[in-house]
Amino acid sequence: MAPRLIEVRQPKSNDVVGRDFTIAGLGTGFEATVLWRVLDAAGHIVATGHIQGAGSMGVIRDFGHQVSLGGFTARAAHMMLQVFGEDASGMNPPGTDLNVVPVTVFTGLEGFRLYEVVSGDNLTKIARDQGQNTTADDIFQANRDRISNPNLIFPGQVFRIPLLA
Repeated sequence: MAPRLIEVRQPKSNDVVGRDFTIAGLGTGFEATVLWRVLDAAGHIVATGHIQGAGSMGVIRDFGHQVSLGGFTARAAHMMLQVFGEDASGMNPPGTDLNVVPVTVFTGLEGFRLYEVVSGDNLTKIARDQGQNTTADDIFQANRDRISNPNLIFPGQVFRIPLLA
């Protein structure tokens, strides 16, 4: 198995991100370029771009890049970030070393709080007490990797509580 030449370290799988977020990682790409795109749940491209300044000629370097989803608006949208090397022929997007990172986008996100569930909690109570313009569904959407049933949560679980404008 060949070594990976591009590795995304941020965002992590199932992270909560805003309309603008940073992609960071390590990599090398054709002419020091690594490509990215964000796809909606139906697989349509919402935004695309390139990260200039990654390594080249097989030299791996740190990279960081600010992404903007422009006019895209969603309360909570499950999306896929793809980061990959360019296929020099241009015939086979998404190209080499494909990284697929599922994220939940809240375009009004101001940040999020981590909260540990205690006995007697439910998502509505947590949203009211810990959130900012946050609903129980927002918490569920931000934690789909941790909550399979929004009516069944357990003490000790740690949830991301979106803080919304």
